[in-house]
Amino acid sequence: MKKNVLILGASAPIAKYSYEFLKNDPTVNVTLFLRNPDKVFDKERSIIGDAMNLDDLVHAMKGIDIVYSCLGPYNMVPLAKHVIKAMNQNKIKRVYWMATLGIYGEVDFNDEEAVAELGDYRDPDTYLGDQRIAADLIENSHLDFTIIRPNWLTDKEIVEDIRIENRNGKSYIGEISRQTVGKYLATLINEPTTHMYDSIALTAKEKIHE
Repeated sequence: MKKNVLILGASAPIAKYSYEFLKNDPTVNVTLFLRNPDKVFDKERSIIGDAMNLDDLVHAMKGIDIVYSCLGPYNMVPLAKHVIKAMNQNKIKRVYWMATLGIYGEVDFNDEEAVAELGDYRDPDTYLGDQRIAADLIENSHLDFTIIRPNWLTDKEIVEDIRIENRNGKSYIGEISRQTVGKYLATLINEPTTHMYDSIALTAKEKIHE
């Protein structure tokens, strides 16, 4: 039986890579949800809508088994609240939520520019703080969640070997390609119990700076 997967924020590069790995999978039926009609890349599978509009999300999730969110990267708290509400209304349980490394204070950003850009994960008015609260909402939602925390993202056209650290594991500054993250998410969708109820950090093995 096919799994009906809805990719939210489908025009995001990671989401597009996941789609490329899933589109010919006979066990998966992919629906793409995106806001900008100019960014549609598969008209037959696409739904145009705004994730800040609850009705749009509720409509898009009808008949869906798995929600995979690449929404963001800003205003994550209201987006998370809408995703949770729409999933509950449609009685959907499985969600993959794209966040970022650093939301638990699990790494030390030594670069002053990075610190200024990302902010403190304990401050809700910063990038990391917003991401942290949204991830906490997903974690406490009673959904069957997996939170994905990629390291610094690159545009390399390569699928790398990855190191995975769970919610309580030690994380390191490093890099990972968007293509690698997209491929791994496509793999997880076919293994729906893997890393359920966990928040995992992803880093390319050869790019870890310990």
